[in-house]
Amino acid sequence: MLKLVLLSFFINFSCHAQATSDWVLAKEKKGITVYTRTLANSNYKEFKAEVNISANLTDVLHFIKDPKRCPAWQYKCIYKLQLSEGYIYKLSNLPWPLNDRYTVMQSDESFNTKTKIHTLNLKNIRRDLLAEKIKTQLPAEGNTVQMRTSDGYWKFDVSDAPNIHITHQMHGDPAGIIPAGLANLGVINAAFVSLSNLKKHFSAP
Repeated sequence: MLKLVLLSFFINFSCHAQATSDWVLAKEKKGITVYTRTLANSNYKEFKAEVNISANLTDVLHFIKDPKRCPAWQYKCIYKLQLSEGYIYKLSNLPWPLNDRYTVMQSDESFNTKTKIHTLNLKNIRRDLLAEKIKTQLPAEGNTVQMRTSDGYWKFDVSDAPNIHITHQMHGDPAGIIPAGLANLGVINAAFVSLSNLKKHFSAP
């Protein structure tokens, strides 16, 4: 009975957490569109960014998942580590006097043969909930702070290959004392800059 009650609570909480306002266009420039919306349980906005590129999906996935490339194209990325069992560590820069933030995201991939959409899901897992095997691969925390949430996905629609429609959607809670207004501006920049750099890379001769 207790398990059923806890399960019911978790399902209800998850449904509440997903209740949102409608998407609002925040920026449209250079073929990139960025939308934001407000989650019912958070002061920090979720973003969805879209762009079209012409490329090979294998090349795009390799580029996005390559840890060494992260600082060159992902917004405020200091460095990124590929851990075992699909886990990813990413450290991002925040301006002084704020502490840099990191995420430990569990990733999984799937491909829908009917819709021709390849999905890369990402979910931030709290450090204290990680298996010891993963914890031992993490850098020391030092003055860095783990984000409370950093969850979302990349979707690659290849139904019109070699054209790829990319959708990147994420919601993050930076934890600590960071004004929501400042963080929400950063969300728009993060989405636009990252996709702009991605598009630029695959548009280069």
